[in-house]
Amino acid sequence: MDAKNSLMGKLLGNAGKFTDKQVVETLEMLVEHGVRRGATDIHIEPHERFVLVRYRIDGVLRGVHKLPRASLGPLLAQLKTLAGLHVQDTQMPQEGDYTVKLKDGTVDVHLSTMPVYGGEKAVLHLSQERGNPKDLAELGFWGDGLKALRNVLTSPHGLVVVTGPRHSGVAATLFSLLKDVNSPLLNVTTIERGVKYRMAGVNHTYLAGGMTVFEGLEAALKQDANIILIDNLSDGQTTNLAVQAAATGHLVLAGLRAPSGAAALLHLRHGGAEPYLLATSLRACVGQRLVRRLCPDCRERYPVQEDELEMIEDFFGLQSTSARRRLHELEQTASPVIFGDVRQLNSTPEQITHLWRASEYGCDTCDRTGYTGRTAIAEVLANTDNLHKTLLSKEPLSVNTIQAAATKDGFVPMAMDGLVKALRGHTTVAEVMRAMSV
Repeated sequence: MDAKNSLMGKLLGNAGKFTDKQVVETLEMLVEHGVRRGATDIHIEPHERFVLVRYRIDGVLRGVHKLPRASLGPLLAQLKTLAGLHVQDTQMPQEGDYTVKLKDGTVDVHLSTMPVYGGEKAVLHLSQERGNPKDLAELGFWGDGLKALRNVLTSPHGLVVVTGPRHSGVAATLFSLLKDVNSPLLNVTTIERGVKYRMAGVNHTYLAGGMTVFEGLEAALKQDANIILIDNLSDGQTTNLAVQAAATGHLVLAGLRAPSGAAALLHLRHGGAEPYLLATSLRACVGQRLVRRLCPDCRERYPVQEDELEMIEDFFGLQSTSARRRLHELEQTASPVIFGDVRQLNSTPEQITHLWRASEYGCDTCDRTGYTGRTAIAEVLANTDNLHKTLLSKEPLSVNTIQAAATKDGFVPMAMDGLVKALRGHTTVAEVMRAMSV
């Protein structure tokens, strides 16, 4: 933190008063540092003797700067002015947006303020237009799940849902799916709250001026869109229209906030989607989380101890012989495609033998953190015969009944996908358990 403090000190020093220029340049530098480090948001927090600035990088907050305590008022006043908020109102939460121009492009900032002990806290959510979407394999999809996704994308119509909590990479997966089906021969429209990826030949609809997701979807259908991407199915009315569109000749790629693929299907049913329409239009439902990826240059392999093994078997449901054998088979399948020493498996049909962890001191590659970026752990619920019959059934649905039907056709749950990636040195068991607890 000290090296960064000296840099910020050139702008603010330790004075009790600050010029407008100092405040503006400080805020621009904070955003520039955040973008360069891959931060998703910046937290500006009052403490008794200083203002702490923390960046959320790879899903984890890291303290980076300590600013003079007296800088809090001028910084918040400038932020509120930029975002069109009430500068003098310090007792109520406020939200607003503004744009920062940097050398490499522009960054959209969503500002959130709230009163806390010692003043006000501000959070700057950073949204930068990204380059081309990654391939599905680069995001972390592999094996039968990747094959199932590529197979459903060959259909000219149907519904593909990607689900997860906030900051789980849903948008990245949606646009990777769109990348695979985008064609100059098709009319492709997106309905987004913020344009994250600019793709050639795609009509990006940015929700502004009070337009709702439902109204955007209605307009896209009136313009006879072949493919429609909706970043979030936010209400039952929009969900029902999306299901109807998927059943009547449109390919709909939609995001949804739910903890798993099975929970997303329950959400669709309880949201009022007709069981028959849902069963016939659904192609696949993807559930996912993001976990930190181990640095390949300094990660460490170690033998699993008995107490850790018991904890892992209990958390991931590996008490039975068949479950442990299944895990070993999945690791064998994954070894050529998920990095790690392909000659060295870390499980046997009987048990897990070795795992990977982050280096305590890290290296230059990972900025001494032990991790470089994030990867998805995911589950792909393809609408196979067994799942199709379950969705058509008049019996009450539950997460367990949906997963049981899918398991008959080789379904790999999200937690198991994460454990396989931990075995291959892609992440750690602790990261998977943390992500699955969200």
